[in-house]
Formats: sequence, structure tokens, C-alpha cells
Amino acid sequence: MATGEPRVDGSGLEEVTVVALRSTRQDRALLIAVWVLTVAVLVLGGIAKSPILLVWGTVGLIAAIFLSRIHFRDTRGSGTSTPPDADPDAGASRVGSTPEAADTDKEHS
Repeated sequence: MATGEPRVDGSGLEEVTVVALRSTRQDRALLIAVWVLTVAVLVLGGIAKSPILLVWGTVGLIAAIFLSRIHFRDTRGSGTSTPPDADPDAGASRVGSTPEAADTDKEHS
């Protein structure tokens, strides 16, 4: 089963695997582009005294601040280089047991 596909357990409910997302260098470049465009629109709106440019610059400013917070939160994570779910044997309860077997053990206990 591929990651992200829904899985149906015994109760008939679907369980969806959540994929951990992290900001990358490309995200940082896009964030810088958002800030540059926002500042440019605000400056042009101030120089031209154009209300629509000031409104869009303010919307861009709010978006840039929000995206910056998300980017900094993702890049200043827990300090580990690999996420905890990257270890395939993390869910195994016994030596030689598979993660699927560990899941069935949890269901029965």
C-alpha cells in the first residue's frame, strides 16, 4: 500500500497516513519573492497614492507574515534530522516482528 492511501481497518473506518511536510530551500526562495513583491506593491501604492495597490500590498503583507511564521516553525523543528515515523521498525513490539503485526497486537490489547 502506498503512503497516503486510505486504509480500512476492522471497524470499517478509513485511516489516512499523514505525511510530514518540511520547508525546503525552494520554499525559502518563494518566501523571499513574496516579500519582495509585497514591498514593491506597497511602495508603488504609496508613491502613486493608489488605494487598490495599498489594499493588495496589505493582503500580501499579511500573507507574507503568515507564511514566514510557518516557514520558521518548520525549519526550527525538533532538532532531529529524521522524523520519528521514518524508522520502519519503530512500531514493532517484538524482535523479528513487522510493524503490521505490531498494529494487530495493539488492536487486540
